[in-house]
Amino acid sequence: MPPWSRSTRADADTCPVSPAERIWLDTGLDWCRREFGVAVARNPIALPTADFFPADFAGSGGQVDELVRRVGAVMGADAGSLTVKLFGSLSSDGRAASKDRIGRRTVGRYRSVGGRNQIELDLARADEPAVFAAVVAHELGHVRVLGEAPRVHDHYGVDDEQLTDLVTVHLGMGIFTANAAYRYTKSVRGFSVLPMGDLTDRMLTGTAHDPTFALGYLSTNQYGYALARHCLLRGETDPPWSRYLEPGVRLAFLRALRHLAAATPPHPAPPPTAPPSPRS
Repeated sequence: MPPWSRSTRADADTCPVSPAERIWLDTGLDWCRREFGVAVARNPIALPTADFFPADFAGSGGQVDELVRRVGAVMGADAGSLTVKLFGSLSSDGRAASKDRIGRRTVGRYRSVGGRNQIELDLARADEPAVFAAVVAHELGHVRVLGEAPRVHDHYGVDDEQLTDLVTVHLGMGIFTANAAYRYTKSVRGFSVLPMGDLTDRMLTGTAHDPTFALGYLSTNQYGYALARHCLLRGETDPPWSRYLEPGVRLAFLRALRHLAAATPPHPAPPPTAPPSPRS
């Protein structure tokens, strides 16, 4: 049974994240709103349809450059101002992933080299354009947060990598990153997931007793809640774009929407003009 089918009517209207997670996510999303503005959050959301990708996408250098440009156009990142490097290669089964010397599988990196933004992308994910686009979005999130100008954000209590994933939601690539972060595919033994981010082998393999496991920096429920809040910021109640979410994320999204709509009073968020005081 797919894990997303385990919900019961009793928990259908409960918040999919804990109170602590909710405060943390609200804080990060409000940081995005203050940092990038509300108007950008109301731009069209990118959809994982065939016309979003270069024709016959196979990970060639020109195709990758074009995809980076398209993702950058959604997120407001100038693709012309950064360097794109590729590493790894597709194996015969399309599942090869590069490893560094301590055994981590890395599908994307952001660096600043000589004052110029640089993103590095693993071609092992190029066989799945939507997942590859999600990796691009995460790295361009780093460009927006870290590369354009120094931003002090650690005092908001949000981890850098997790904040970067929230940025992808606020800037219109949330469907891609949410779907890629917790991905189910049929395998011989049941369900497996596809990697995203800089992950250890343990994170990739899970345990022998748990055939499903989360990857990336935000969980399915956290993405669902973040997308629901993003939906309300856009003034939407039943957005057509939500139908492109993978079942697990969509379930969390719908639960969060119902919970947020029924919340009285709404969960308080830090005012935009008075962020929390920096840690000493």
